[in-house]
Amino acid sequence: MTETGTDNSSDALRPLLIRPGEGGLRRNQLIDPRPGLVRADVEDDMHRFTVEIEHDGTFVTDFRAEALRWPWSTCPLAATHLSQRMKGARLAALAEVDSPYSHCTHMHDLTLLAAAHALDDAPTLYSCFASDETEPTQHAELYCNGQREIVWELRDSVIVSPGPRQGLSLRKLKVWEADLSPVERERARVLRRAVFISGGRGFSYDVVPTADLIPQSVGACFTFQPERSPQAACTMDVRDYRDGPAPLAERIAQVAQERGLAG
Repeated sequence: MTETGTDNSSDALRPLLIRPGEGGLRRNQLIDPRPGLVRADVEDDMHRFTVEIEHDGTFVTDFRAEALRWPWSTCPLAATHLSQRMKGARLAALAEVDSPYSHCTHMHDLTLLAAAHALDDAPTLYSCFASDETEPTQHAELYCNGQREIVWELRDSVIVSPGPRQGLSLRKLKVWEADLSPVERERARVLRRAVFISGGRGFSYDVVPTADLIPQSVGACFTFQPERSPQAACTMDVRDYRDGPAPLAERIAQVAQERGLAG
């Protein structure tokens, strides 16, 4: 993990388009906490999901999730399943409710982010980029509220950037994340997810009409459970944000206006 030392922060909340014109995955995640309610949204080339958690500061009193753009026909069903499982759980222990593999990866990640920031006073915007180019390395960046926090150069998921994390594999993050602060850990997880899904930009989905035809992913998430994958039809709607607008641009602008953070 490389701390850039670049201060791009401001009081404004703006959609961020990283490295415009360059091929790669772009992903924005916005967490908007209000008294008793936190909403989190994610959008990238292949996905658009939202979750809302109502809470009393300790327990989840109500939970809503929605799939707005998804890669498989079964993905919207994951929203209902997640809502049923999270309602009534302790806000600080949502990661312990179920195995994440039984849920939609992206809505589950979003739920944990929402819970972690539920008592914050201000929104948090994570903006990520992972390049299509992987030779000699893949380039990845994470910004938080407009400030660049992580820059990685990767080779086969191993960080090759100079610094204290050089030589560590993203596939073994659970091993070395204990050495990170809670904030660093969250950011590393967010950027790792963007890196891992970036390969989806180059996948030929037209040759896999149903999810069971990708055997290496069996058990990886709600859709890829063996009892569900044969019925999961590919509905992939891939978008390319290299020339803008940024992912989640409308939602970010809406929250900025409501919060008096429009710049």
